[in-house]
Amino acid sequence: MKQKYLFKLSQYFYIALLVISVALTIVFYVNNSNVDSNDPALKQISDLGSILDIFFYWAYILAVLAVLLAVGLPLISIVSNPKSGIKMIVSVGIIVVLLFVAYQFADGTIMEIAGYNGPDNIASRLKLTDMGIFSMYAMVVASVVAVLYAEISKVLK
Repeated sequence: MKQKYLFKLSQYFYIALLVISVALTIVFYVNNSNVDSNDPALKQISDLGSILDIFFYWAYILAVLAVLLAVGLPLISIVSNPKSGIKMIVSVGIIVVLLFVAYQFADGTIMEIAGYNGPDNIASRLKLTDMGIFSMYAMVVASVVAVLYAEISKVLK
């Protein structure tokens, strides 16, 4: 009974988030009638004004909710079922090791880009970018191997 109640409550919560998002989108399209597409981008943004602020605040709310739910629900799962918590901790450990190894392979050599003198061409950012790329490559390869293993094991059974 309690699980059914929580399921219904979460459905209403998600529907409420969807209704608010759709309502904000409708307000945006109704409100942008005073924006001239021939104006420069900064003028268009200033014409939209407060509706963009509302969208940003709504995006912040959704991002905070996503982080809280992404962290909170697994913690609840760990408390209710400790064995699944051990599997989750092992999974997080594997990802941390993967990121560490990818960071070790990353190269922080400053790039010579013609006409660019911006602040992003520094060794620490370049190493983090390489780490992201290398870890993505590793995760794609791991996903392909997992799919192939699953299909081959189905055929052999």
